[in-house]
Amino acid sequence: MKKLVLGIVLSLVFLAACGGEESSSDDGGSNETFSISYSTWANEGEPAYLGMERFKEIVEEETDGNVEIELHPGNQLGSTVEQMEQVKLGTIEMMSSGDPGMDEIEYLALPYLMDSNAHWTAVLQSEIGQEWNDQLINEQGVRTIGTLPRGPRVVSSNVKITKPEDMEGMKIRAPAVDYYVQTFEALGANPTPMDFGEVYSGLQNGVVEGQENPLETIYSAGFHEVQDYVINTNHMYKPAFVTINDEFFQSLPSDYQDILLSAAEEGQAHAQEKLEENAEEMKSEMEEEGVTFVDPDIEAFKEATQSVRDELGTEIWGEETYNEVVEMGQQDLE
Repeated sequence: MKKLVLGIVLSLVFLAACGGEESSSDDGGSNETFSISYSTWANEGEPAYLGMERFKEIVEEETDGNVEIELHPGNQLGSTVEQMEQVKLGTIEMMSSGDPGMDEIEYLALPYLMDSNAHWTAVLQSEIGQEWNDQLINEQGVRTIGTLPRGPRVVSSNVKITKPEDMEGMKIRAPAVDYYVQTFEALGANPTPMDFGEVYSGLQNGVVEGQENPLETIYSAGFHEVQDYVINTNHMYKPAFVTINDEFFQSLPSDYQDILLSAAEEGQAHAQEKLEENAEEMKSEMEEEGVTFVDPDIEAFKEATQSVRDELGTEIWGEETYNEVVEMGQQDLE
């Protein structure tokens, strides 16, 4: 894992050198000061936010305070779409969110395509991933400098689910995005759109029978209070993406650019560590409150969603690139 994280940092350093204009400052720009507004959907205390705090700590320390970072948790600066637009315009410098800015990266979240957060890292640090980052820079003026891990997406339910047939006709809240909708249709469920703020009451009142999210979201939203089971489907991995305005990034002295890239890598590792620690604590607490965790027949779920991967993957990337992504997403990383 550490080798993979190092790999993406080295690749991103290469992108910093080759992906855009030359830095407008010399390497020795240590007397210049810069301010970074860094926004996110994540709330204080969440693993992703702890990773952002680690990033801030490292950057401010290693630049002797010449780069100051102001964190804005909980969508304080607007929705994800609004934050992305602000980063493109340079109104704010950075954000982290589930929106990578382009479909080619977004659809790595297809069901059972990526086997872990580490596999995302492997794809993003590959030649294909570098090409996508170049495209982001050239077409939208933003670049990805890292990720913040999130837990695999799982299902909570009031019925025990061990195989796809157990979901037949089940009303499950899922985001109104094609790959989510088609995934649960392929599993026999009835995906039902619902604003996130209404999910708790929807589960409580039986408007929907279940929902899907990372475990940390289920816990923080209290869904386990109105659900009997958590099904470890692990049907999608999707990290948050650390995005920065490229014009701003290029305005930094090159040594500061390197510090940001290295700090993003350390922030990612810190968030992963906290994610793993918190998952065990959350699971234990939820079990004490009466929730049963179920390990289903994963191979049956993979087989049921094969057509979703194949059809949407080929549509987004073309057959050749799709096959390369499939291989990278399932490779042995040991």
